[in-house]
Amino acid sequence: MCALPTPPAVWIRRRRRRRRDRLMMVACVLEILDLDDEEVVVGRTIGSTNIRRTRKKVKDMWKELGCYARKAHRMNMDSLKKLHSLLLPALRDEFDIKGRSRGKTPNGNISTLLRLSAAIRFFAGGSVYDIMLSHGMGKQSVYKSVYGVVNAVNATAALAFNDNGAEFPSHEEQREIAAGFRAMSAADFDKIILTLDGMLVWTTQPSAAECELIEIGERLFHCYRKDKFGFLLMAGCDHETRFRWVDIKHPASTSDYLAWTNTDVGIELENDDSDLILPDHVIAGDNAFVENMTMATPIPGTQITDVEDAYNFYLSQVRITIERAFGILVHRWGILRRPLSMSIRKVPSIVICLMRLHNFCIDNGDSRRTPTPRSRDERHIRRRAATQRTRDDERQAAVSLDGNGIPSALVGSGHHFRDAPRGRRPRRNNNDLTPMRKMIRKVADADLRRPAF
Repeated sequence: MCALPTPPAVWIRRRRRRRRDRLMMVACVLEILDLDDEEVVVGRTIGSTNIRRTRKKVKDMWKELGCYARKAHRMNMDSLKKLHSLLLPALRDEFDIKGRSRGKTPNGNISTLLRLSAAIRFFAGGSVYDIMLSHGMGKQSVYKSVYGVVNAVNATAALAFNDNGAEFPSHEEQREIAAGFRAMSAADFDKIILTLDGMLVWTTQPSAAECELIEIGERLFHCYRKDKFGFLLMAGCDHETRFRWVDIKHPASTSDYLAWTNTDVGIELENDDSDLILPDHVIAGDNAFVENMTMATPIPGTQITDVEDAYNFYLSQVRITIERAFGILVHRWGILRRPLSMSIRKVPSIVICLMRLHNFCIDNGDSRRTPTPRSRDERHIRRRAATQRTRDDERQAAVSLDGNGIPSALVGSGHHFRDAPRGRRPRRNNNDLTPMRKMIRKVADADLRRPAF
């Protein structure tokens, strides 16, 4: 008896199943290849066949992307061109091909604007393979562009955090910042020159060899509160969420208090005779810090008076600015929403570069209403985050912002005093009339209370 012919619908389902299986196999291969952001740039192997690629023009890419171009680059075209003009001298030094020891560029030289575009796409969270296809360059060229742009941004004086490349705002800048915070304070706090906090910079688990090289224990990079590896980023921002002071030298397990007191600025401010900060002016921090002559913090505990409760509320109005700044930074540069899988020694320089670009975007009007990432970038960010596991062997989720625009999965990791002397919160001398006590007195004199919502 002859077998009945297979219906066409069955053949269609089989072809679809085979096609799906092939696509899943390709996706798995790409995922395996894309586990590391660090690429050793060694050039093509001698005798290897060149892959023909067509270098793209940035203006053509922007035309093809249309309204999605700003989503992809996190800034408009005018800002990208202005950034390129600022970085051009440093970019030429980074990508000078005159000293090439051997070989030519069969596909043509890569322009500095194209390299900058590739780096910005990488910072925004784009996959290196998407960047290869959209820009017409190889994988090694993409990574070389990224690290070259990082060096160029950090070497450009025009992108420094403060005037004249200073580490900390000058007295004149402090007056401007204090006036800005006063305008946004309902309690007329007019002596705040920075808001300070710490944030976890998420990385993959560093190797034992690298930890031995930098003489920091591997376990110190693990933050138990957030169950993530990384660095502790300490930063202070002004009233416009621009970062004005940065320190990223401590592993993630370090408390905010210990990290602050071991920075150059923190050590100098321990001296009451220091003129780094204007007289009677303060830095606003949270309860991870301690009240003194240059620091204002919330009053801890639940057994507080109505005046102290009102002071806490009005201080938080201003202090939350730094948390919003972290939210804008993480939302704009998607690579901070998933673990950075690169050499632990490269993390500080790339984070400082992103913070400088954050300030540049604010200065050029590209900060407010930052668009959400492209759907393809979002999938890539979530996929890369899921490669990490929690203590319970569950997949990690990509960092997202809460209802207040704060990356709560990264902020608040250093709110402890385990590494402080005697493992306790240091106490202040109650006889000192600090600027913080004057702020509390101002709240009492104005008869302010926490609003009832």
